[in-house]
Amino acid sequence: MRDELAEFSRLWNGERYFEAHEVLEERWHRTGDPQERALIQCAAALLHLQRGNLAGAAKLLRAAAQPIGELAAREHAAAALAAWVGAAARSTALDAPGLLKRRPPLHLHAREREPGSLNPNTEGDAHHA
Repeated sequence: MRDELAEFSRLWNGERYFEAHEVLEERWHRTGDPQERALIQCAAALLHLQRGNLAGAAKLLRAAAQPIGELAAREHAAAALAAWVGAAARSTALDAPGLLKRRPPLHLHAREREPGSLNPNTEGDAHHA
């Protein structure tokens, strides 16, 4: 099984946010994981920032802030992302060029023992309930 999180990170780091969104969306449809949805929202927010849609970006970043914070609490690789999303979500006026420039790199990978979820405490499909 391919590692969609690693592919998402590679595309994110290459500033290919639409493709990153698409790669992780397939995984999210299988897992229903709220942190994966938040990663998708972050990629979509960056796409909105590139296109000058500040209102759309702000809405997505506010929606992603809490789940990304939860992800960072257990995945050190998401700590810089959580700080970036949190600061952007609290901002009253988004600075698109500044946010794009300060976008943190990602280095996420699926854990070997949990190929379908970011959550190490979930087994099988129990997290879908």
